[in-house]
Amino acid sequence: MINLEPKITRKRLIVEGRYTIKIDEEIIKNFLIKLTENLKMKKIIEPIIFTPNELKHPIHHGIAGFIGWAESGGSVYTWDKFNFFTVDIYTCKGFSVEDAIEFIKDYFKTSELEYQEI
Repeated sequence: MINLEPKITRKRLIVEGRYTIKIDEEIIKNFLIKLTENLKMKKIIEPIIFTPNELKHPIHHGIAGFIGWAESGGSVYTWDKFNFFTVDIYTCKGFSVEDAIEFIKDYFKTSELEYQEI
């Protein structure tokens, strides 16, 4: 992919895994706040927490959230039927991928985890 604007730093990290903790709205909100602190980002909005559960979809059942940073934002999606999660981090600021992965592994007490930096 050609970098169309090299003057702007852009870093993306996609993390997927299986969690072993009980997920609820407070856990997701707390995760996004602690992720912000871990990555040393500046929060510009409080976490937005949402769920598709009321729609009774056979697969999309879980809790998700988003947090906006001055440096872009992060999101997390969970599927309780599979104990599965995805974290997407998009920033215009560098951060330690290793520190982010360790934080996510510890927070969700993962049994499996995969990630890709873009």
